[in-house]
Amino acid sequence: MGGLSCGMTCMKYLLLAFNLVFWIAGISVLGVGIWSRVAASDYEVLLGDSDVDKAANILIAAGVLVLIIGFVGCCGAMKENKWCLLLYSVLVFLIFILEIAAGIMAYRNRDKMEKEVSKAINTTVFNEYGNPDHSKVTKAINFAQEKIKCCGATSYKDWKHSYWANHTTKNEEVPSSCCKNEGIANCTSTPLKPENIYQEGCIEGMKDWAKEHLVVIGGIGVGIAIIQILGMVFAICLFRAIGYEKI
Repeated sequence: MGGLSCGMTCMKYLLLAFNLVFWIAGISVLGVGIWSRVAASDYEVLLGDSDVDKAANILIAAGVLVLIIGFVGCCGAMKENKWCLLLYSVLVFLIFILEIAAGIMAYRNRDKMEKEVSKAINTTVFNEYGNPDHSKVTKAINFAQEKIKCCGATSYKDWKHSYWANHTTKNEEVPSSCCKNEGIANCTSTPLKPENIYQEGCIEGMKDWAKEHLVVIGGIGVGIAIIQILGMVFAICLFRAIGYEKI
């Protein structure tokens, strides 16, 4: 019995140590989810229904639940409460499923993401940019062109056929957000100097940005979900050890 008691004590402290890691993982998941959600909000109108924000929301929910569940696991281990440990194991398993779902969503929606981004950016560049009724779109396109270093939908030439080109009162061929660091006067005046503006279209730029975020979301979700398997194993082993101790 002494060996069994020692083993249970070791298992208890292993579970407590794991929960410290579990909390850190929860904070990491929550942080990545919030980071991705905030980043996606800057480009929300350009992403269409690409599910980047949905995958980020799943990680935020998982991170909050991990922090709560970690507390349940610590209570179960310290008090050697079988039912608390059982609840902990079930909840960790549910979080495991939730994070795997985020990873799968991020992976499976890559093709859908590309179509949605292409559709959204074409619509905003050609039909909505510069329209007073779509000021949010104008702000998002300007932000994307400056941060991603892109211009137009597929190239800077798209602006010639846009709503903006037909309604602007300025003598410009592209919006000032297409300009590089050489100075706005060198790339918005006519004739246009192509070497002074970004050459890549925003469709490709946004696709690359969304892919990077989906890879981060998916990788973090799946990676931490695998770590959580250890938590379930420790909790179940301690659950069984408490049962044998009482026999």
